[in-house]
Amino acid sequence: MAHLKDGKRSKRLLLGILTFLMIFAMTSTVAIAKEPIKLGVAFALQGLWSDWCKRDLIAVDMAIEKINAAGGVNGMPLKTVLYDTASKPTEAARIVRKLATDDKVMAILGPFSSSECEVAFPVGNRIGIVMVAQASSKPGVAKANRPYGFRNKVDELRLAIPAVIKWKKAYNIKTVAIVHDSKDAVGRALGTMVLPGVCKKLGLEIVNAPNYVTYTTNDFDMSPQVTRLKSMTFDGLVFGGVYMDGVTFIKEARRQGLNQPMVAGNPVMHLNFPRQGGKAAEGVFTSSEFYYWMPKPEVQAFTEEYVKRAKKKGFDPPEPLQFDVNVYDTIMMFAHIMKERGVTNKPADLAKDREKIMKGLTEIKDFPGVASKISFNPETGDADKMTYVVKAQGGEWVLVD
Repeated sequence: MAHLKDGKRSKRLLLGILTFLMIFAMTSTVAIAKEPIKLGVAFALQGLWSDWCKRDLIAVDMAIEKINAAGGVNGMPLKTVLYDTASKPTEAARIVRKLATDDKVMAILGPFSSSECEVAFPVGNRIGIVMVAQASSKPGVAKANRPYGFRNKVDELRLAIPAVIKWKKAYNIKTVAIVHDSKDAVGRALGTMVLPGVCKKLGLEIVNAPNYVTYTTNDFDMSPQVTRLKSMTFDGLVFGGVYMDGVTFIKEARRQGLNQPMVAGNPVMHLNFPRQGGKAAEGVFTSSEFYYWMPKPEVQAFTEEYVKRAKKKGFDPPEPLQFDVNVYDTIMMFAHIMKERGVTNKPADLAKDREKIMKGLTEIKDFPGVASKISFNPETGDADKMTYVVKAQGGEWVLVD
């Protein structure tokens, strides 16, 4: 009898151990399945692009919090892994490699600028990981790095055409002089290819072609450039560069009595251009994919939440820019595609999961973004969405009908 009881106890003990192991295995499987999906963030938190990228982080938080509050991606929360590119192309390339190979993120937000993307995109494309830039707009940057290079951004050529058309009509422009940044990638592209091409196509005579007036990023003295322009006769100024340099240039131009109307590429589209430029900036035309006063419920809701967070962080002005919306929409698209395509988030499936995101972005059509529907051109990797023409007036940007 003792042997019989011992046998029964042994069987019960064995059964208990097996039950425990099964429960442990099931719990471990659930834990693995619920591991956070990691998204890389390669933003410039120092250097030339830091003002924009620090603001973009507010939009990152907004999107991640919204997705996770709704249950994440098929029960898996999203988590970001952030590194600072310091606005340096070589550092951006190193960070893309680190995020992809060391951190094993699912996809990457950024880098921000065309100069960074030109160096970093080839790295990610060779590895096979989606990178989506929010600001790079030099034509052809993503196209050269397909199929994993994307930009949730309309390129400068498509943005420039409607802006120059409306500017030409508003001021009866027939002749122009071009001034541009000779250092930054998008400034060079604007000044040497995009804006000259658009002007010629629209029948405008460029009086200083091909010897355009140039400066280098962050030049604090634009008087030599303005002095050169004063020796020429023309109806309008065409500017290719970022907003800080645009403010410096337009103030110096007006100070020296160079009062011709100006049109500029999209990098001038920052709330600080009309505010810091003041009267000197009045009437300057440019284009954008977003304006925060848009009378659309989704835009107003986004703006209200963004402004609240931006004020807490001390940003002035606190209103969102086009790049903030681009970042937010990109994360929402990532979540949508990962749900729809069924990413597993298992280490063994990482390459397949990354490919699913690439194919999902390539094929996405009319995704409901904050400001407009978004698709991606399969050939160029650039976003296809609405654009708008604006002008500086009274210290603000206003829509040009």
